[in-house]
Amino acid sequence: MSPLPFYLAHGAGVGHHSDFLQLLSASLSKEIARVSPVTFAYMQEQERIGKKRPPPRFDKLVPEFSEAIKNEQHCIVAGKSMGGRVATQLSHLSMVKGIICFGFPFYPSGKPEKHRLSFLDNLETPCLIFQGTRDALGSQEWVTHQNLPKQVQVVWIEGADHDFKVLKKLNRSLDDTVSLISSQITIWLAKNHFE
Repeated sequence: MSPLPFYLAHGAGVGHHSDFLQLLSASLSKEIARVSPVTFAYMQEQERIGKKRPPPRFDKLVPEFSEAIKNEQHCIVAGKSMGGRVATQLSHLSMVKGIICFGFPFYPSGKPEKHRLSFLDNLETPCLIFQGTRDALGSQEWVTHQNLPKQVQVVWIEGADHDFKVLKKLNRSLDDTVSLISSQITIWLAKNHFE
């Protein structure tokens, strides 16, 4: 079986030019499958004019991601932060076989009472979440005390923040972190018979 097409959406503030997404896309393309970037219209405009702008209402982003994958028979949808949250809303589509989130925004920074667990409630496909143990949008202590759906598997990246940068004392580069993430994705894809 050939690798499934892999669609990757960016986070809210930075497009696909972030160091993490550039390294991740290169690693996944080399090790797993060609990565097709999904760039939302607001980010295309932001990149065109060179001025930051906030994303539109969340319900406007889901159809954009759906449109990007409409011609696929089978695929993996993934995203960094907000892009991952959008990806979770595509699990009902027949072509979506799995979801991968990089730094899932479980709650706004410092506000766990405004959690976004409902985005994971109705998943119809397996979902793999990579989360830094220092992520301000989903701390390990808080997340591990939640009752996540059985389709969700969280892989903790020791010492990493929301952008997967780790503490200097750990002596691990972003390249090292991306290699670790890629190897975990390979294992997850095989476990779920996605390759």
